[in-house]
Amino acid sequence: MATTLNTDLPQSQIDIFNAGVLISGKNLASVKADGSVTLGGEVNGATNKFIIFSKFAPATTPLTDGTDVTPIKMTESAVIINPQEYGNAAQTTKLGNIKTDGRVDLGAAQVIGTNMVETPNALGVIALEGATNATAALTAGVLDGLDLRGANKKLKVSNILKFPDGKYRVRMHPDQEHDVMDDYKEFTKYTTRADALGGEVGELEGFKIIVDTAVTPGTVICYGVNALGLSESRLPDSDINEGNDILKRLRNYTWYGVFEYGIVDQNAVQLITGA
Repeated sequence: MATTLNTDLPQSQIDIFNAGVLISGKNLASVKADGSVTLGGEVNGATNKFIIFSKFAPATTPLTDGTDVTPIKMTESAVIINPQEYGNAAQTTKLGNIKTDGRVDLGAAQVIGTNMVETPNALGVIALEGATNATAALTAGVLDGLDLRGANKKLKVSNILKFPDGKYRVRMHPDQEHDVMDDYKEFTKYTTRADALGGEVGELEGFKIIVDTAVTPGTVICYGVNALGLSESRLPDSDINEGNDILKRLRNYTWYGVFEYGIVDQNAVQLITGA
């Protein structure tokens, strides 16, 4: 049961209304929801700085009795990700709602909600695709399991940590998923329904495969921990605002947030191009 401004509607009637509103082409992938953001920063200021310290070489020389150890000066680098304003709006009219039995408002709410999820994901993908480490596919126009094996090796050689599940991640367009579809292990064989609904579809060569239509066709993004950072001053949220027109015929469905994605550790991202 839901209460509106005019009357109470049973859930069955709400379901009927919702069934009459379809949004074409939803992309269910989300870099934030699938755990790809390994360094999330929430700040109230204009910038967010990620400090990276250089590790020491292994101490393979024995200590000398009575001789003090020589300290090594700490060195660090910083990656700064500046939050930016993002948002969108959909406008409906009273006449439009009359003609569609109120479905324009329902559609606007779903369109804005979808856009609020897809935009951050697209920004995360754009950031990852800007990585500096790229290798051409072994066969132009085709993604092969050996391409992924090579990327896995490069991540390991760079001592990039795997995600808590013990796997790296690979994001690819459906075009590239089709190339390796016969090779990967289906999600039902090793994981949960929740992971699958987050965009995860399988596992191959040490990577969990995430199909994402935001990825540029032909580009494959292989990455590990500390690849993608998020600077977030204000979480994206939605709102409904009545128009300021005299007859109040307009209504605006909006979302707004202040955030940005960026690469924290370039070594944690390996691109496969021309696949």
